[in-house]
Amino acid sequence: MKVTNISPHLILLRDLRVMPAAQNEGRRGEERYLQPGMSVYFPNTQEVLRSAMTGDISKFKALNYLTIEDTVTLQANGDPNDTVVLPHGFGFPPAVYVLKQVGVTWVDATGTYDASHDVTFQNVTVVNTTAGILTFLIRLL
Repeated sequence: MKVTNISPHLILLRDLRVMPAAQNEGRRGEERYLQPGMSVYFPNTQEVLRSAMTGDISKFKALNYLTIEDTVTLQANGDPNDTVVLPHGFGFPPAVYVLKQVGVTWVDATGTYDASHDVTFQNVTVVNTTAGILTFLIRLL
């Protein structure tokens, strides 16, 4: 899940910490400070998803301090700006889920884009394959 700080404030996402089952369990959480304008891709762990539904991510999103995922408008295929590169840095190929905006709704975008991964799985490239301008919501899973 991509989280972007769109506010002028430093934000601490403190509920992304893993709660250990025992004192000797030493798993690292995803607790993170986000500077203004900074974005980060988090793996879709239960802590991240819980935060997005009812925790810090949800709270800051409701305050319009954060956005989640990537929303991009891409020009028609063959035009400049028909492509977006999303640098996630995972090192493995994430699943790519894409919706397109139709009026005020989001619908499955199958058949309207191509997605490709670089050789080291650090970036995903999404290309609008249609003859028209489309707005996509892109989620890396």
